[in-house]
Amino acid sequence: MTARVLSRVDVVGLIAVVAGMGALLGIAWWSWAPRVVLDVFGDATFPAEFQPGGYIADDGIAALACMVGGVLTIAVATLLARHRSGTALRYATLGWALLAGAVGALVLWWTGSQLGAVDLDAAIAAAGDGGQVEAPLTLRMPGVLVLWPLASAVVFTLASWLAWVIRPVSGPMSRPVLDSASQ
Repeated sequence: MTARVLSRVDVVGLIAVVAGMGALLGIAWWSWAPRVVLDVFGDATFPAEFQPGGYIADDGIAALACMVGGVLTIAVATLLARHRSGTALRYATLGWALLAGAVGALVLWWTGSQLGAVDLDAAIAAAGDGGQVEAPLTLRMPGVLVLWPLASAVVFTLASWLAWVIRPVSGPMSRPVLDSASQ
């Protein structure tokens, strides 16, 4: 007989796996994000380009990483719950996947920000007046982090809808089946 709920080991394992995914995706964000070059004028820095596209590209790559993480998170959560059944389990799986997704997104942000951190004051002092330095990797649109749990929820909802369409359940929400004999 199988259990109808996720065990603590399953939940802790899910959060640990998703945190690991967050760290890996944070490393990917750090390595793929373009760097914005800053011109140094005295103690101040200004972007070398008029409107550098690197800032939006940094956030766009983080957004893509969060969406990939969200899809992978719900896949891992579903694999953990695959031998169990019940409506309560489906909602519990979604809830734990959302929590794990929030953890994964925060780990992605922290990892990428730490790897892309630059001591700007020291870089400005080393470059001197008229020199150039690279801007640190930062997430300028923190709302991007919501995409991880949101992607998990969207995939869960679409998969649940698809399962309902393909294999309807009996009961008040089931679709009527028409056969030629009843007409």
